[in-house]
Amino acid sequence: MECQQKSQFALMEFDFTTFPRIKTARLSLKEATLEDTESVFALRSSEDLNRYVATKKMQNLEEASDFIQNCNRLYKTNNRIFWLIWLDTKVVGSIVLHRIVLNAHYAEIGYQLKSKYQQKGYMSEALQAVIQFGFDRLNIKTIEAFTHRNNLPSITLLEKHHFVYQPKRIDAGFEKNCIFKLEKKASHFPKKE
Repeated sequence: MECQQKSQFALMEFDFTTFPRIKTARLSLKEATLEDTESVFALRSSEDLNRYVATKKMQNLEEASDFIQNCNRLYKTNNRIFWLIWLDTKVVGSIVLHRIVLNAHYAEIGYQLKSKYQQKGYMSEALQAVIQFGFDRLNIKTIEAFTHRNNLPSITLLEKHHFVYQPKRIDAGFEKNCIFKLEKKASHFPKKE
């Protein structure tokens, strides 16, 4: 299944049988397979990319392979959609909707982008497409993001996409994180021409 960002996703429930490929103006968002183990390892073991992430950095390719298999298992239980972000023939990042709770219309979002591709609008493009997919195809009403309070580029990106800081909430166990929340509103999407 391939979706184009330019048009609204069909308002129908997504059934988690066929992995959703999303195509934007410059990017392709695709499922991670075991063939992508080295790319996933490069993203999740990078000191630079993970300096604001509280989870343990990957140490070897086996951990990357296990991570991919776990993402695929969680996809089959309607709990996670983990995309690799492709620019032409290169993996440049990843983006995920996870902790999906369909009956509560809720998901969390996370993302990573290799440093040399930052500040070029790629993550903004991917984020907008995934938000739209979540709202339109998964019928999500609330998407939350948890980011380190010193990760200013991430905070700026979230605010650009109408996420609102939740100052009274604390990410238990990760007190340096800020929580941002986006609730579905028609104004979040560009008008069709």
